[in-house]
Amino acid sequence: LAAAATCGLAGCDAVRDATDAAGQATDKASICVDALRLAGFSPDLSDPEQAVKDAQKTSEDLARLAGQTPDEALRTALTDMSRKVGELGPDDMNPASITRWADEKVNTLDALTRACA
Repeated sequence: LAAAATCGLAGCDAVRDATDAAGQATDKASICVDALRLAGFSPDLSDPEQAVKDAQKTSEDLARLAGQTPDEALRTALTDMSRKVGELGPDDMNPASITRWADEKVNTLDALTRACA
């Protein structure tokens, strides 16, 4: 009877572990959907002040997602993307700076995409 109870408990643990893993995968998938949408941020140069505000909001949203994931690689990629988007400031609202920023953001986006795979 004790052996049956132990197997029963082990079975429960296995089901719980599988459920937790499935939940984490779903969480990762939903985080990645949000993260990749946010990572598509592109500043509107016609309104530089609003572009900076939008960059800060997007950066905060990416940082919030980083705090929600238990996945280390995804957290790092989200944090890096948050920093990249958040570094956009009023002095960067010119074509040369935006081009350089966008080129650097592509590398950060590649890392985020790999972390989501």
